[in-house]
Amino acid sequence: MRRTSAELKRISREHLVGHWGLAIGASLLSGLIVSAALMPFYFLMVASRAGAVQSAAFSIAVLIVGMVSMVMECGILKMHLAFSRRQEADLKMLFGEFARRPERYILSYLLVFGVAILCMLPGSVCIVVGAVGGAALAEWIGLLLYFAGAAVLVAFALRYSLAFLLLVEDAQVGVLEAFRESARLMEGNKGRLFYICLSFLGMGILGMLSCGIGMLWVTPYMNQVSVNFYQDVVMEANA
Repeated sequence: MRRTSAELKRISREHLVGHWGLAIGASLLSGLIVSAALMPFYFLMVASRAGAVQSAAFSIAVLIVGMVSMVMECGILKMHLAFSRRQEADLKMLFGEFARRPERYILSYLLVFGVAILCMLPGSVCIVVGAVGGAALAEWIGLLLYFAGAAVLVAFALRYSLAFLLLVEDAQVGVLEAFRESARLMEGNKGRLFYICLSFLGMGILGMLSCGIGMLWVTPYMNQVSVNFYQDVVMEANA
C-alpha cells in the first residue's frame, strides 16, 4: 500500500517522539566535525586571497571530508531506521558504519560526485567562457546546458535515491548492486519522491532563514521521512 506524503510525515513524527534529542545531536555533531575539519583550509584560502595552491588544497579537503561525512550520514540513516522499527539507537551509530565496509559508501559518494561534475561542467564552462570573452551567445548556451544538466542530475538523484539506504541495510550489498536495486525499486516512485522533496521546500527556506538553526529540526524530519518512504517502497515491491 502506497502511503501519501502526509501519511509518511505523520508516521515520521510519531517515530521521532522521544528521539528528537538524539537525532538533532547526531546531525549537529556531524556538522561540527565537518566544519572543524574544513575551517583551517578555508582560512588559509581566504588569507592567501584564493591563491592557487590554497584553493586546490581546500578543494581536495572538501572532497575528502565529504567522503567521511557520507559515512557518518549513513550512520545517521541507520539510526533513523532503528527509530522506525522501535529498536535501540544511540549516538555511537553515527560512527558505526566506519566498521561496516565504509569503502562502499565512499565509492558511491565518488560516483554521485562524478555524475554531478559531468552534468554541471559543460554549462559552467560555457558561462565562464562567455563572460570572460564577452560572448553573449556562449553565455545563453551555457545557461541552457546548465539547466539541462541540472534536470539530468535531479533525474539521476531520484532514480538512485535508495542506494545508500540499501547499503546501510546489508553490509554484503555491493555498490553497483545497490544502484541497480534502487533503479528497480524507484520505477513508478520517482514522482512521489519528487513531490515529497518539494513539500519540504518551505521548511527548508525557513530553516535557512533562521541562520540554519531551524535545520536542526528539519534535517532529522526529512531523514525520517526518507527512511519511511524507503520502507514503504520496499514493502510494496515485496508484496
